[in-house]
Amino acid sequence: MPSATCPDCGATGHLGLSAAVEVTLGTVAAVLERRPVVVCPEQHGRSPAGLASLVADRLTTSLPHARARRLRGDACDSCGVRLSMPVRRTTRTVSIDGEGLPVLTIHVDVAMTRCPECGLDQVPSRSQPDVAGLAAILTAPPA
Repeated sequence: MPSATCPDCGATGHLGLSAAVEVTLGTVAAVLERRPVVVCPEQHGRSPAGLASLVADRLTTSLPHARARRLRGDACDSCGVRLSMPVRRTTRTVSIDGEGLPVLTIHVDVAMTRCPECGLDQVPSRSQPDVAGLAAILTAPPA
C-alpha cells in the first residue's frame, strides 16, 4: 500500500479504501464506489490532501455545463444555441485517476438537457452548483 500523510495529525500512514459513499445534493445524487482514506496511527480516516479538488475538476470536465444566460435561458456550451429540449435524468460514470491513488469510479445521477443543434448533453445551470458541491461531500469523513 502506498504511504500518505494524514491531513489532521501530519503522521504518515498507508492509503486504504473505505466502503462506498452515497450522497444526494439538491438535484444530483452520486455514488463513490470506494473512498480512499489515510490510515494513520490516530485512526482519523480522512481523505488524502487534494482529493476533493481532483474530484471536483474531473466532475467539471466530464460533465459538460450549459452556459447560463440571464434573460434567454441556457445555451449550449459547444455551439451557443438556446437549449429548448426537456431536461431528463441520466446516470454518468466518471473515472478518476490521480498520482498515488487507485482508480476511483463515481456514478452520478444528474439532470441533463440535449442541444437541439449539435446533440451535446449538458448539465443545466440550475443543477451546476449541486454538481460542484458533490466533491466536498463525497470526500468528507463519515459522520
